[in-house]
Amino acid sequence: MSPSGSPSTLTDMLRSFSNNELVDLLLARPDLASPTLRSLSDLAARATTRHSVASAVDSLNAFELEVAREIATSPGPLPLANAADVLSAVGQRPPSTETLQAVERLRGLALIWVGDSALRPVRALPTVLVDTSAGEPRAAPAVSPWPQEPADVTHQPHALVAKVAAGSAFESVRRMDVLLEHCAAQPVQLRRDGAVAVRELTVVAELLDVPTKSAQWYLHLAEAAGLLGVSWPDGAEVLSPSTEFPGWAQRSLAEQWRVLACTWRDEQEASAPRWLKQLCLAAFGDPLDGRVVPNTGIRDWIVWHRPRSAPIVRRLTDSVLHQAAELGLLGLGALACYAAPIETTSLEALLPSRTEEVLLQADLTAVAPGPLTPEAARELGAIADIESRGGATVYRFSSATVRRGLSRGWNAERIVALLTKRSRTAVPQPLAYLVHDAARVASSSDSPTSSPVEALQQRPHSEPGRPRSSVRERSAFPLDRPAAEAVIKVLRSADSELAQRLDGSPVSDPVPQLTPVEALREAAETGETLWLSATDSEGRIVERLVTVEDVDAGTLHSVDARSGQACRLPVRRILAAHILRGSRKAH
Repeated sequence: MSPSGSPSTLTDMLRSFSNNELVDLLLARPDLASPTLRSLSDLAARATTRHSVASAVDSLNAFELEVAREIATSPGPLPLANAADVLSAVGQRPPSTETLQAVERLRGLALIWVGDSALRPVRALPTVLVDTSAGEPRAAPAVSPWPQEPADVTHQPHALVAKVAAGSAFESVRRMDVLLEHCAAQPVQLRRDGAVAVRELTVVAELLDVPTKSAQWYLHLAEAAGLLGVSWPDGAEVLSPSTEFPGWAQRSLAEQWRVLACTWRDEQEASAPRWLKQLCLAAFGDPLDGRVVPNTGIRDWIVWHRPRSAPIVRRLTDSVLHQAAELGLLGLGALACYAAPIETTSLEALLPSRTEEVLLQADLTAVAPGPLTPEAARELGAIADIESRGGATVYRFSSATVRRGLSRGWNAERIVALLTKRSRTAVPQPLAYLVHDAARVASSSDSPTSSPVEALQQRPHSEPGRPRSSVRERSAFPLDRPAAEAVIKVLRSADSELAQRLDGSPVSDPVPQLTPVEALREAAETGETLWLSATDSEGRIVERLVTVEDVDAGTLHSVDARSGQACRLPVRRILAAHILRGSRKAH
């Protein structure tokens, strides 16, 4: 801390943050939490790296980005007395409440720090903004603090929107049920590179009655939800239902839909980034208004919120909106009332009830007019393959499928009794003949066919299999508020212990305990002179006083405090480094 009590470094500012502010920082910049943080100085050092700063800047809206540019391009620290004059350029008027809120957002993201009566950008911020804006036209001098309202907005009755969307929600759940039952009976073969073979994808597309692109999307969604995983029967990689499948089958239709919708929005980043999906849904506003917003209006609205991601927004927005409609989050081009937030109470009343009966037909098929109960689906799946067409689920009986039921210890009489119980009509004669013929053939065979459904239910949890969701593989540090609070609690404790180790009493600035890398980064932020001990190219130990310019790609860029000459030094050669307090260079 400076003598005035104002933060003199980024670490000081973070130390002055409340616990809630630090938690909000980690939630907004989750990359800072991994690998494990050791101290607040470690947090400050990590927050100033170019990659992390660039990720944080990507989350700024157009107005916040313009305020960041004004601060970053100011020559030297921006005295608070002159900040009003400089920031007025953003809106061509004295700083408004929105401008001050933008500054506070930048501070909360640790992209700027306020100390010694001045605003300072972190060292990497000007570089990030210059690197990304090179060759691009500069934004207009006056940037609106709010996104422009989309044009050509119409409205639909929200009750009608919900009914139409619920139909799509039911269809998406039905298709997922069909896909999982199919994979239980006939696991989907994978190529050597882990992708689904084109032939297998075509089969799934015909089964679900969707284009192959949509079939692939359903497969990815099932993997992201943990319902499908990779297993290796006979040494070949296949996709088959995971141990989560029996639990999924016991859920209500609305709960099954909620799993799919939340997985798509928050975890399936293979189709589009999470933030893009969330902004697409937020663009419709209150679902009770029934707003129908054109795709172009939604794209423009999102571009204001994420101007640095404009190419991604323009490329993927249409696809995201199509997926949202496919899942039943949208209906008639408007947001459903149960989609913001995602909840099941309103949807439950709009979905059909499960049925235990099917219609047996003479062509060796059974038609389920609605969603089957888990028990009925399990019994039908044991003796028939799903052959879905249109809005109902169609089951196909064959000698091979009937033998699956016989392999469970069932006999012909029990299978016929099961069909009689599940059918609204009498069992057709061709189907009864098929069952008895298959039983006679099976009785003379010593190698019965195993039941995929039964094998799935008996599958041990240790069997190799994993969700292949790119999101789950990439998210090494899933962070929610309780987890962030636990991290901050550890950092506060470490900071307190570090202070108490010095002279046996608390101190406000335990800089001597900084690691060399932490000292380098802090000196780069404060402009203070740094004493360092390092080895030269011949292995001799040398000492220098330098002013740090930057630390990048494992190299220290600095200026010798005595000679004024620029010098570069690999960080790996630095043995020790200490900041000389009160030696800040003049700006």
